[in-house]
Amino acid sequence: MPATPVRSQCIALHRLYSSCYLTLCLAAVLLSSGCASQRGKLVDTDTPDRVGSHRAGSEVYDPAAEVAVAELLDQVSRTPIMPEDTGSTVAQIMADRGARRVCFMNVENAGGEEMGDIREDLAETIRTKLAQSAEFDLVDQRLVTAALRDSGLRLDDLLLPEKRARFLSSLGSDESPFDYILFAKVTTATTQDNADSQVKYSLTLDIVNIHTGSSIRQTVGLKKHYNKSLKAKVKGLF
Repeated sequence: MPATPVRSQCIALHRLYSSCYLTLCLAAVLLSSGCASQRGKLVDTDTPDRVGSHRAGSEVYDPAAEVAVAELLDQVSRTPIMPEDTGSTVAQIMADRGARRVCFMNVENAGGEEMGDIREDLAETIRTKLAQSAEFDLVDQRLVTAALRDSGLRLDDLLLPEKRARFLSSLGSDESPFDYILFAKVTTATTQDNADSQVKYSLTLDIVNIHTGSSIRQTVGLKKHYNKSLKAKVKGLF
């Protein structure tokens, strides 16, 4: 029995719907399998950092460390190590005393976010920047950690002369093997706007001259928006 035009249209629509349904099912399977797995991709070192969706990462801390260390060392290099060095040039001070030695161990997280492995990576960035300077010499972190553990002291205890003497004894030295103690601290300040928020991340470097007790501080802050509402997400595109 030959198919009527109406029946032919129904058959064609049925086939179309079946094809669309199979296509949607296949797309759903592929999408679900893609979401369940993770793929890695090697990128060049100069590729921009990804921006974290829930907390700060290298996109915040690396630029902050670059600026903070550079500006801090610039200030310190123009400041005499000892009072009798006043009036001497940086070159004269280096000729008389050599490179300035800095004792730095790690980064204190005083912010409201867990830093995870970013904390140690930030500390390594600071150490690397210090080590690249010809005017400053960094005391090996492993030596500092071992001496602190042996003496039972914390890093800030080294500001006190009597406790610093115990630390120097653990180092096996009766004279100071460094001129400065460098402290690094990360803080955060969160501003909530209903579902959306802004977090200001600050990296503060505080370097203390153990000969004079004077200190120089440098703080670099970066702000980051976390958008949950549709309005904020759309606004963030422009």
